[in-house]
Amino acid sequence: MKELTRICYLLAAFAAIAFLPYIGAWIRFDGVFPNDYFNFPTLVAPEKAPFNPLIFGMVAVFVAAVAVLYIFPQVFGFKKTVVARRIVPLKTRLPVWFWVGLAAWGATLFVLWGKFSEPKWLINWADLPLFWGFALMLDGWVYVRTGGRSIIATAPRDMIGMGIASIFGWMIFEWLNFFVNDNWVYSKGNLIPDDEFVVYAFLGSSGLMPLTFQWYSLLHSFDNLRNRYTSGPRISLPHWTSITILAAVCIGLFFISEFPNALFGVLWVAPMLVLAVTMRLIGIRTPFTLVKEGNWTPLLLLGLTYLIQGFLLEGQNFFSGYYENGQLVTHNPGYWQYSIPYVDKFHIFEMPALGFAGYIPFGVYFAIGWIAFAWLLDIPARFIEEEGVDPFKK
Repeated sequence: MKELTRICYLLAAFAAIAFLPYIGAWIRFDGVFPNDYFNFPTLVAPEKAPFNPLIFGMVAVFVAAVAVLYIFPQVFGFKKTVVARRIVPLKTRLPVWFWVGLAAWGATLFVLWGKFSEPKWLINWADLPLFWGFALMLDGWVYVRTGGRSIIATAPRDMIGMGIASIFGWMIFEWLNFFVNDNWVYSKGNLIPDDEFVVYAFLGSSGLMPLTFQWYSLLHSFDNLRNRYTSGPRISLPHWTSITILAAVCIGLFFISEFPNALFGVLWVAPMLVLAVTMRLIGIRTPFTLVKEGNWTPLLLLGLTYLIQGFLLEGQNFFSGYYENGQLVTHNPGYWQYSIPYVDKFHIFEMPALGFAGYIPFGVYFAIGWIAFAWLLDIPARFIEEEGVDPFKK
């Protein structure tokens, strides 16, 4: 396949994610969208389908199966692998950027959780120091565990590139959120002007993708985790299956505005699947590639990254406000709340318990998104290697 053809296919995949929901909604509304359909930030979500015990139970069974896969992989046919431990690196001090990150993250968290109303500039832009500060801290931890090898130490340009790609990677979710009648809202987004909130959302989201790779680097530095999923079942889907999956997801995107309750889960898996299948068809390696060889480590560890980070983000968000007589009180304009159909029960922070499952494909999506972004722009992304997503493999 010619290089230009591959580029066109990948650009078409991004276009499908962005425009299929819009086309479907345009047809649904006869070209006349409700006045508030694309309001950003959305302050109040439309009413959703009520809690459904049957759907909740079905999703819970699936989530439980995923948990068993992570905790007891042998149940799914994984074999124990005995691999020589890595040479213990020389003791290395925490780098200066760890302390910079700790100061930025800690100070911002102190202001938010202290429910302070000042300094307003810090509260309004809290996501920047929270996300990037924590990314710097994780990088410093990896630096110590690997004897001086981390993304910032060995591939700083990748970190910058991930930040740029992260903006596009996250804003597509904000776009798709319109078409599912707002699964999350920023109920205090009116604390600042709308145009400022848009800039805040763009710049703040730049720290999301780097966190994926920082957590992956950290998890990968533990021998037990790195080797736990290397000898699993070998799965290689036939060509027609890939086409079927791609077609089904695209149909889901097209009808997502018509059936926002039934298809709300499409939002969390569609970007990952459209890109992953397209990249497989045009011969670009992704975390799914090694599954056909029985190595599930990149895929499962990347899924774990945002299951961990997502829990932390939800906690950071929740404790930046409080409820008084059932009403949210916070000075944080970026505070988010959820409005989920069928499974909106048993909240952990603001998130319905089963909603955390959406963070698993989210971490994988960010990895695939960075691979696609770097490939399209011909960025020499040292973090990505042919063997998988291991940045420090020698």
